[in-house]
Amino acid sequence: MNDEQPHASSDDAGQTRQQENERMTELRDDKLVIITGSVGMLGSALMELAPAAVRAVGVDIADGDLSTDAGITSALGPSEPDVVIHCAGYTDVDGATSEPELAQRHNALATEKVAGFCAERGARLIYISTDYVFDGTRGSPYTEEDTPKPINAYGRSKLAGEQATQQIAADCLIVRTQWLFGPGGRNFVAGIVDHARQGGEVWGVVDEIGSPTYTRDMATALWQLVERPVSGIVHLTNSGYCSRAELARGALDAAGLAEVPISEISCADWDSPTQRPAFSVLDNRRWRELGLTPLRAWQEAMAEYVKLYLLETCTDRLTEFQDM
Repeated sequence: MNDEQPHASSDDAGQTRQQENERMTELRDDKLVIITGSVGMLGSALMELAPAAVRAVGVDIADGDLSTDAGITSALGPSEPDVVIHCAGYTDVDGATSEPELAQRHNALATEKVAGFCAERGARLIYISTDYVFDGTRGSPYTEEDTPKPINAYGRSKLAGEQATQQIAADCLIVRTQWLFGPGGRNFVAGIVDHARQGGEVWGVVDEIGSPTYTRDMATALWQLVERPVSGIVHLTNSGYCSRAELARGALDAAGLAEVPISEISCADWDSPTQRPAFSVLDNRRWRELGLTPLRAWQEAMAEYVKLYLLETCTDRLTEFQDM
């Protein structure tokens, strides 16, 4: 689950990473947690909300390309982390359709190398994955025990990342989520509000159903999992589900734009080269079985996000869906 796409590295970032690696080998009193994709929506929320007892260190593409051995050395270096939360990856769903090898490189190969690093260092790996590993035809929420069956290149690349995690990392946890929104990156909610403010026509797909998930709620929940010896797979989203059209309507209402109409369309009417799962709601059953409190309703979480980050201005402009 990253919110970043590859971009050029910098010498300054490399020097900073070397200094951080040196500090990481010296400070072992607190639990050391490395967060990949740390400048993305979820990664930045994890960094900001890290518990006081944790030393959270963020790495991103500028620190090294995790799909290469040299990038692993540059980004992770001599560190001896207790946990690695692997948020980094390639999340452009249509881009993955047109360039599947790029998605495989950053979602599968990079995860394989991160898993190898964790196995070598004895670190626990928490891999962030997606509802797109399912085909969306079940008609009811997917549990952790359901067999994945991705229908597009993005989903296949994320499933390959899951498989690498399970095969290589001795101590691992896969956390699947979906429809992320929050500060610090492009997302559907911010894009809809911004587009409406600019006077553009707003449309929403009525037959794609999922659970919108607030990155700050997700990050807080992930820190709870860090503190528990949980392995396997956990589904984690805000409570409830809706269509893309219903999410768009909720976002506009929360932003004081109730008068803006929404043109409802079907997936078939949407100009996209990618087939998406129609109903890929994730059942958070295992989270509940762990005795953990379900995340709040997506409507409440979205209203808070809009109030805190989108009421004055919206800088997260996008022209297409940001999927996860």
